[in-house]
Amino acid sequence: MKNSGVISRTKDKGGGKRYTKRHLEELAALQSSVLRKQAQELQRMNERIIETMSNVVEFRNLESGDHVRRVKDFTRILAGYVAALYPEYRLNEADVDVIAAAAAMHDVGKIAISDAILLKPGRLSEEEFAIMKMHTIKGCEIIEMLGEIQESEYGRASYEICRHHHERYDGSGYPDGLKGEEIPIAAQIVSVADVYDALVSERCYKSAYTPAQAYDMIMRGECGQFSPKLLSCLEKAREKFEKRAAQNRREPTR
Repeated sequence: MKNSGVISRTKDKGGGKRYTKRHLEELAALQSSVLRKQAQELQRMNERIIETMSNVVEFRNLESGDHVRRVKDFTRILAGYVAALYPEYRLNEADVDVIAAAAAMHDVGKIAISDAILLKPGRLSEEEFAIMKMHTIKGCEIIEMLGEIQESEYGRASYEICRHHHERYDGSGYPDGLKGEEIPIAAQIVSVADVYDALVSERCYKSAYTPAQAYDMIMRGECGQFSPKLLSCLEKAREKFEKRAAQNRREPTR
């Protein structure tokens, strides 16, 4: 008897239907397709949440909003070199995408900092700086309130980046004084990207340094200590960083 459909079935002795290997493979493929679509939709949802939250910072302070977009770009460049040069970190292309997206959340805690401190046109006092440093903790509290994203790879990366992007390799950073490879690699990458952009960008309290000056300052340890591996990646990425920094100078002031 000819099989009249794509799926072939036979009957067992008890009269029940017994599915063939081909049928089971097709069911598995269908299930895999459904799960893949669900994962893609969840990824899009997480990315929208991250983008929305990073935009909150932009609405609060346009300077920070531009900074968020540039840090994402610098992060993606640097993370690509880390993945290629240091397999011990086990970063693949998907990980690079997650870290770059999550980098947008690094300063989200600043929405909990008062305007008097956040927008102060000058150097902060010790007391004000102590409050400003709390943006790392406040940001993590915000991420914890985002529900499902907290349990996703985006949520975990966002939390690590938000809390630890001001840690330094010699343990002199904050808020936890982590040292060396205690600092999550995602936070290490964003830390370099964050400092570089802060240096090459004009702020209400300083003029912009040139990309060459920024590069030299980071390599000499003038902005805190970074991993030798990250500095090696920055050396490789220098030209791409400078091209992105040049684009920054061409962007219109809003």
